Amino acid sequence: MPNITINNANIFYETFGDDKPDRAPVLLIHGSTIDGPTDWGDIAPELAKHYKVLVPDCRGHGHSNNPNMTYSFKELANDTAAFIRALGYERAHVIGHSNGGNVALVTLMEHPDVIQTCIPQAANAFVTQYLIEREPVVFDPERVKNEVPEWMNEMIMLHGEVNGQDYWRDLLQMTMKEIISEPNYTPADLAQVTKPVLVIMGAEDTVNAPDRHGQYIAENIPNAEMWIPEKTEHNVHKDRRDEWLAKVLDFMERRGEG
Repeated sequence: MPNITINNANIFYETFGDDKPDRAPVLLIHGSTIDGPTDWGDIAPELAKHYKVLVPDCRGHGHSNNPNMTYSFKELANDTAAFIRALGYERAHVIGHSNGGNVALVTLMEHPDVIQTCIPQAANAFVTQYLIEREPVVFDPERVKNEVPEWMNEMIMLHGEVNGQDYWRDLLQMTMKEIISEPNYTPADLAQVTKPVLVIMGAEDTVNAPDRHGQYIAENIPNAEMWIPEKTEHNVHKDRRDEWLAKVLDFMERRGEG
């Protein structure tokens, strides 16, 4: 797994496939508390049949360190833009899941020049009262230790070697504070987007569906497309893998090479 220094963080990443003539690569951004291989291990090789695929561990996750001990969508979006350029590309098809979907969206808003297309999945563009009430409970380290020890053990396994065995507690707290604060884009902000966007959200996603986050993004970004599969929760790319691949590849073919 190669590594590269991005904004003072040591970022590890995987690549799949070869560069394709006249095709921007695909960049996959994982959700919080996991890493690139955990989120995208089954997807990246399939996309690599058609595109060069880049799968980094975000700073503070997996084998990437967290020198500033921070977690913010804007910082991760800055990393995303710098990562694309550092690897020698002008633009990428940026796909993110969960908080990675938020990072993809923030990259679209703050660094549109590096976006070929953007596919935020299970993302939100603004903070609702539901999230403010829900997330401090979900991300409470003591609750996780006592009620969801498998999640704690996964975080120790994924992040402990580089960031320390107790880092998972800090990661949960930093992540929670960001989720209940950012992002906050108005309809007028989203209306300025000119890049092709495909919004994906499971119809039964307990995090995002109650407040119609997918619809909010898609309805306010000009010419955005939306896919909200029924009887599907947070992990659309895993629960509907083949259909997800077909939808994403079709979108990038139709909208991404102009």
